[in-house]
Amino acid sequence: MPLNDSDSMLKVIGTGLAVIGVCSVPALGSTVSRLTRRDAHQDTYEDGDGKASLESLKAYSAKLSKTFAVVSAGAGFAVSIALLVISAPAADRGLLTSSLVTAAWALLLFQAFALASSRSSVQAYNLGIYLFFSAALLAGILLSQATTIGGSLLHSAPVSLTLRVVELVSGISLAISALCIPRRPDVFYQGELVDRMRTASAFSRFTWSWASNLPELASTKKDLDLLDLPRPSRFFRAAAVSASWRVQKTAGKRLWLALVWAHIKPLTSQWFLTFISSILNFGPQWVILQLLRYLEAREPGSGQGMEAWMWVFWLGVAMISQGWIETYVWWLACADLQIPVRAQLSALIFEKSMRRKDVKGADKTKKKGLEERNTESSGASTAPDRPEAGVEEDKSEELMKSKQSTVNLIGVDTQRVSDFCQYQNLFPASFFKLVVSLAFLLDLLGWKALLAGFSAMVAIMPINIYFSQKYSAAQDRLMKVRDEKMGVVTEALQGIRQIKFSALEPEWEAKIGTVRERELSAVWDVFKNDTMLIGCWVTSPLLLAALSLAVYASIYGSLAPSVAFVSLGVFESLEMTLSVVPELTTDLLDAWVSLDRIEQYLNSPELEATSKQSDEVAFENASIAWPTDEVVDESERFVLRNINVTFPKGELSVISGKTGTGKSLMLAAILGEVDVLAGALYVPRAPPLSERHDDKANKGNWIIPNAIAYVAQIPWIENASIRDNIVFGLPFDEERYKKTIDVCALTKDLEMLDDGENTEIGANGINLSGGQKWRVTLARAVYSRAGILVLDDIFSAVDAHVGRHIFEKCLNGELAVGRTRILVTHHVALCEAKAKFLMELGNGGVLHAGLLSELREEGMLQKIRSHEQTADEIETDELTTAVNSEDSSVGEREQDGANPAAPNKAPYKAPEARKFVEEEGRERGAVKMHVYWTYLKDSGGFSFWAFALCIYLLVQVFHIGRSWWLKIWTGNYEEQGADQQFSLNGSSAYGYSYTEGIRQSIHIMSAPSPSVQGSLSFYLGVYIALAVISSITGTLKYLYVYIGSIRASRSLFAKLNFTVLRAPTRWLDTVPLGRILNRYTADFNTIDSELANAVSFGSNSFLSLMAVIVAGLFVSPYIVLFAFILLSICLYYAIRYLHVARPVKRLESTTKSPVFEQFGSALTGVATIRAFGKAPVYVDRMHRKIDDYSTSTWYLWLFNRWMGWRMSLIGSFFSIFVSVLILLTPGIDSALAGFALAFALDFSSSVMWTIRFYATVELNMNAAERIIEYTELPTESLGGQSPPAAWPTEGRIEVNDLVVAYAPDLPPVLKGLTFSVNRNERIGVVGRTGAGKSSLTLALFRFLEARSGSIYIDGLDVSQIKLHDLRSRLAIIPQDPVLFSGTIRSNLDPFDHHTDEELRDCLERVHLVNNDTSAASSSGSTTPVGSITPKNTNPFSNLSSPVSEGGLNLSQGQRQLLCLARAIVSRPRVMVLDEATSAVDMHTDALIQRSIREEFTDATLLVIAHRLSTIADFDRVLVLSDGQVAEFGTPKELWEKGDAGIFRGMCEESGEREKLKGIVYGEK
Repeated sequence: MPLNDSDSMLKVIGTGLAVIGVCSVPALGSTVSRLTRRDAHQDTYEDGDGKASLESLKAYSAKLSKTFAVVSAGAGFAVSIALLVISAPAADRGLLTSSLVTAAWALLLFQAFALASSRSSVQAYNLGIYLFFSAALLAGILLSQATTIGGSLLHSAPVSLTLRVVELVSGISLAISALCIPRRPDVFYQGELVDRMRTASAFSRFTWSWASNLPELASTKKDLDLLDLPRPSRFFRAAAVSASWRVQKTAGKRLWLALVWAHIKPLTSQWFLTFISSILNFGPQWVILQLLRYLEAREPGSGQGMEAWMWVFWLGVAMISQGWIETYVWWLACADLQIPVRAQLSALIFEKSMRRKDVKGADKTKKKGLEERNTESSGASTAPDRPEAGVEEDKSEELMKSKQSTVNLIGVDTQRVSDFCQYQNLFPASFFKLVVSLAFLLDLLGWKALLAGFSAMVAIMPINIYFSQKYSAAQDRLMKVRDEKMGVVTEALQGIRQIKFSALEPEWEAKIGTVRERELSAVWDVFKNDTMLIGCWVTSPLLLAALSLAVYASIYGSLAPSVAFVSLGVFESLEMTLSVVPELTTDLLDAWVSLDRIEQYLNSPELEATSKQSDEVAFENASIAWPTDEVVDESERFVLRNINVTFPKGELSVISGKTGTGKSLMLAAILGEVDVLAGALYVPRAPPLSERHDDKANKGNWIIPNAIAYVAQIPWIENASIRDNIVFGLPFDEERYKKTIDVCALTKDLEMLDDGENTEIGANGINLSGGQKWRVTLARAVYSRAGILVLDDIFSAVDAHVGRHIFEKCLNGELAVGRTRILVTHHVALCEAKAKFLMELGNGGVLHAGLLSELREEGMLQKIRSHEQTADEIETDELTTAVNSEDSSVGEREQDGANPAAPNKAPYKAPEARKFVEEEGRERGAVKMHVYWTYLKDSGGFSFWAFALCIYLLVQVFHIGRSWWLKIWTGNYEEQGADQQFSLNGSSAYGYSYTEGIRQSIHIMSAPSPSVQGSLSFYLGVYIALAVISSITGTLKYLYVYIGSIRASRSLFAKLNFTVLRAPTRWLDTVPLGRILNRYTADFNTIDSELANAVSFGSNSFLSLMAVIVAGLFVSPYIVLFAFILLSICLYYAIRYLHVARPVKRLESTTKSPVFEQFGSALTGVATIRAFGKAPVYVDRMHRKIDDYSTSTWYLWLFNRWMGWRMSLIGSFFSIFVSVLILLTPGIDSALAGFALAFALDFSSSVMWTIRFYATVELNMNAAERIIEYTELPTESLGGQSPPAAWPTEGRIEVNDLVVAYAPDLPPVLKGLTFSVNRNERIGVVGRTGAGKSSLTLALFRFLEARSGSIYIDGLDVSQIKLHDLRSRLAIIPQDPVLFSGTIRSNLDPFDHHTDEELRDCLERVHLVNNDTSAASSSGSTTPVGSITPKNTNPFSNLSSPVSEGGLNLSQGQRQLLCLARAIVSRPRVMVLDEATSAVDMHTDALIQRSIREEFTDATLLVIAHRLSTIADFDRVLVLSDGQVAEFGTPKELWEKGDAGIFRGMCEESGEREKLKGIVYGEK
């Protein structure tokens, strides 16, 4: 603003010179340093972000900017000397002023030289910043000086004025040049370009332009990939922020305090800038106040003086400054707080998970009377586990136990904390703005009017607080229901095969739908309370303004436009600020809870070194238990006591024992995954990964004697190729790899696959059979460099001859020489020939242990064998030949499209392996109109949205009408000539006392007349009426859109749920669970909660923009032209923004899933990862995925700010243009000026929010797009006829010329299959791998549709029957038993179709509640201290006993028996059994076989056999070969075919010919 006296000017220039002097100190230091040290030229560059390449060093240049700086400084200095010479004859003050300016220019010239001569790019950049501030300060002083004396110089000294203009231009040019110095060359981290924010010039950095090539690229490609985005700098790179956390002394500090301390610099900067922004926020209002007062005070018909134009200039300055600082504050919030905090916490949580105790099961102290978890199942530390169902635990305890809750720490809690970090500055902002606005309004209105207005806000505040609390409570309920929904959906997707086999889709659809309805009810509660909060937000400023202006007008008898429109703007700004406080408080509480959960996790117990260094694995009087993170009484834990064993080095040791005796616990102890309660444990100490130098490994040094490899009971496999899973990060040694493949019996499996070893395995090995998963994990251990192999039950899922091959070739072959092998198995007889050491567990301790030779001499060996099985069973088990080389294979299941028709054919090696798990698809370009139309149709259709448009238009009409009425009201006083002199607030604290005019009416001077009083009531009444209608319609418009949103959400979810549950199994197998879950959770959260608000606020912003232009029309029609030009510019930037924001938002969605998938996978396999010493590798991998996520968020926010700053700038120009037009338009009154300017100030925010909300709608529509994509997936056949109610009554099966393929483009796997099965027949199905056994099962249940031919059951063609009816009338027991979390009852009879008595009867039939059956009840035994061992609680005795997720609190045998009981419950007439050979002891296996024979006598039974002895006494045997019937007849008939018979050949090859012959002829 102008400085009117020479003394003030002198002081300002003197102060400016002093500041410029201070800014010159770094330039002086740089010059001295350069002169004294003579640094060599910078020929390389490296910093914490990365290292410059030769190309980037060559490309770096700052010469142009430096040259411009020196030239500009030189020109300015020369002109200042010329002005000094001209002013020499002038008065002393003028000469002194010119001298000071010349001195300032001299300093600037020195700074420019220092900058130009600097050889360090970063130093030059920093000097440029100082030079910019110095030049900008001097330019500001020169501008102020010019506005003061410019008018007089124009007439008296034009040469001097010209020189001053040149001087001013030189200053501005110098400032810009100084900002254009690039900071450094492009740097690269691990070969990838690092984000250029700290590379580019300050001008690029502070205008968010450094990535402006990306919008161009996105526009050209119509998409962006992650590779197109530069990598994170060290300030938000996960590894770097995690390392910086460790450097800080955070020990003993609360997490929130440590976080604050870690990010104190950006927090301080943000709060300081927030304070500046809060003051500048009212700058435009203050300038408009001065401008309107000027207009009120001027004489009618008089021209505009320089003062008016200066106010227009300062309006532009205020708006641009405020816009830039606000934009920068939000950039700081995201770039320096939200993203680094999220990356830091995510990295810390994952790193912790790699060190944390692997605690499983639930809090035992809260489950008195419930069975301790089974050691076999939970012993596989790799299994995901949850707290057992039906047990109430508080959140923190659930958190500690549940894998999903642990993943939620990153998915939910970290996000909440980082989001709050982004918005926390709104707290100080609200306080600062409140103080500034109160001072402003107090000066403007006086305390009485202000008090009246605030009384309205105080009256509304309790309502606001009440609904804020209700809103917060509704949000909490919503979060809980969403967690519940996620649990139900996760379980349904994990058990989808069982659901489909049992035709339970409608029941699960209803189950999920019920939870969904509760979620929508919670969403509606949130919407209702949100509407009331919006109502308070809309109403408050209206009431504030109405009451304040009414009281003001009553007190002063008039209402000036300057007072009315400025106070209105301040009220709206203030209320918008204060309205966020209640919601922000809720966010604070949420973030606090989340921080507390994260802190508990980070402070939870870590694995401690439980073992001592030794050459051998030994236990010395040790007592061990599964780890717990709380103090638990020993009597409530499963403990193995007083163990004294030493496993011989370099030999094979075997650990045996019945199910539930603690075998897996022993192995976990060797891995260090247990609590050692007493005694000592000795294990060789493996070298850390960094000291193994794997990259230098060769045949001579391959084995590291002390390293450990582990094969878990539940195999853990990654989503990678078979080869990558086996090599596991080690160098590829072809010879060793081939030997490993051979000894692990994987050769045939790999030959079966088109892509061989490059075949990609789905998550958790979904496209491998049980045996293949086991053998791949075994191969990983065998290939490894470990000298100690810890193997848990590797024979359980392989057939006997494969088991013998593995035992001979793998465990005792060339690759096992010199390695210590510790094996848990039930197959003692198989191993005794070559085992050195044997221990048997039981009764909570060691029953027998010692060298095999000693045990044999003592007679103990036979006793141990007798515990396992009878001699006959041993012989049968050990000699039985596998019917197929493996129970099932990828080739057989055809999930990757391999062709089993030619198992011996040399496979065609594809040039590039096909991906089993396809990359997640991303749409390109704008969201398709089809998506919008589907959403609009589901939310209510054309009529609904047409009515919505009418409501929104009505709201804007009332908004303009209200302001126009205020214009009429305030203009009325001017028309009446109420131009008396008055102090606007009865106080001259700020010296504002204005003369309204000299023409006064006599009656106005004497007293306010009744007509004025009457007009006040009239104007006020109309204004309040308009305000009330505005607030009601303004509130209801949101509620109306919310109704449509709920409707659309309900419809879309129902369609998605229906489609996914009925999608083909092939699709479900090839899509990762996390990807589908994302649709059900994150995408629907967006559609439920965010989309409606984006549509509402976006529509509002667009119509507000139209209102701004309409309001401008009242001033001049030229407004439309100028607005059109500015809107065209806005549209240009908006299109560029949308081109880049769309793909980056989609990238953010697709980079989020891998973070959760990696975390979930690593948590599942944490024991394996730690055993192999691979934790650092997984930490690095997680850092990479976090960086991918951070990068996409970073660029999303970067382009948001890029667009926001430009919109703010354009909006400032619009306001300046409106102001200029007001001054140029003759006869315009202050009321109309106030009306137009009040709207003009909203131009930039309306444009920006319109674009941003449109982008938000489109980006949120990305969620709708992803959901609609899934709702349109092809489903299994839904047509067909309903069979008779009792069908099938007999169970006759006829298969006629059946041809089946896995996909239309693949060859058939069943080729003209024809056979028939009579009522109640038991049929064994045998054949080599790829013969078509599993395909026959899938065809029977119509998972594969017939190309030709037919299957008839009881005379009905199954292809003509509804799928649901078909599958619900048949039953199958799959090889892998699937249980759902809940209770025993909910698993047997999920939808309450049977009585408790019927269910108990079924449990008895499978011997789960038979007291004589110890195997069924011994699982998970608790062994308290003392001589008396109490009976263990049998979980099956109570139907309400909990079953954890996946049934992992039961042993494998118990799960299989429970699945068998479930099949018996349904009493099927046709039963298919994929005979299980899983991890059960022989006794349990015998129970399963016995139950099958006893319980399915009145059903047709098809058994896919893995042991010939199982089906040798069946009614008939179906032998398949190459998808056709090779033989079909009674076992006796097939036997008597002699050597020509395939079945006979199998029996002859088995090595148990006589045994099988006895069974076939009924002799045994």
